[in-house]
Amino acid sequence: MAMLALVSVLLLVAVLAHGAAALYLANELTRSPRRRVRGTPADRGLHYEEVRFHTVDRVRLHGWFIESPGARATVVVVHDGGGTRADETQGLLQLQHEHVRRGFHVLAFDLRGRGESPGGRDRLGGPELRDVVAAITYASRRAPELPVLLHGFGVGATLALEAVAVAESRVAAVIADSPIASMREQSRWQHPRVPGYLFGLACVAARRLFAADVDALDPLAAVARAGEVPVYFVCGELDEHVPPSQTLNIAAASLSSRHEVWVAPEAGHCGAYLAYPEEYLRRVNAFVEHAVPARLAIAFAG
Repeated sequence: MAMLALVSVLLLVAVLAHGAAALYLANELTRSPRRRVRGTPADRGLHYEEVRFHTVDRVRLHGWFIESPGARATVVVVHDGGGTRADETQGLLQLQHEHVRRGFHVLAFDLRGRGESPGGRDRLGGPELRDVVAAITYASRRAPELPVLLHGFGVGATLALEAVAVAESRVAAVIADSPIASMREQSRWQHPRVPGYLFGLACVAARRLFAADVDALDPLAAVARAGEVPVYFVCGELDEHVPPSQTLNIAAASLSSRHEVWVAPEAGHCGAYLAYPEEYLRRVNAFVEHAVPARLAIAFAG
């Protein structure tokens, strides 16, 4: 009897320990350290308007809208999961300046739980997708006569790809810089020493306790549903966070002839623009010229 009681106690301790470990990992998977928005378009000599808009679940997102006289389209910039709309590590402010200079309105905003937008956790993509759809809706209402282009980075690139199917015909083209093929795979990569069963328990805990589902996004299926919406895929050859193979796998999931891929040599995660600014802009602009010709802006007015 004493031995049985001891075994029972040990089993209970083991269960509690594993449960605590799963809860700890679930918290780590969904933890979203908030970074400040450093800088504004005014730092690049641009006039801009601070804007607020709501998602379908009533989250009030913060961003800014930059107008370009005679614009031919609106570019919605979607930052990476750990960044903000002004992420200096990826040159987003300068990139927004370049978009405006080339004749595009720009809407840049903070995903929920990042920058100045409310929220305390990373929901691993599902709720964040609502943020991107809300941004597309706002951009369409702000300039209804113009097509909308999505320019996403990292997780933001994955969300942009997912949003194409959700937003129906409102997205004319996507620039997907270093997209993540699977949040589950990416989260697993970040915690390689955690036993598989414990990682699985943590994913269940994250979904039930924090409404964060590592399987909410499926960009491989999304890009196949995107139809003829052209996508320009960019990835860095030396990306240590998201292997280039993920971008290539997503691109291969669609048979569309309108997709293009550029693997930037010696560039890291979302680092192609800062590493090769002139080539990046030349390639992106050539893609946009082909994917969204100027006459399309007139067609959208009808």
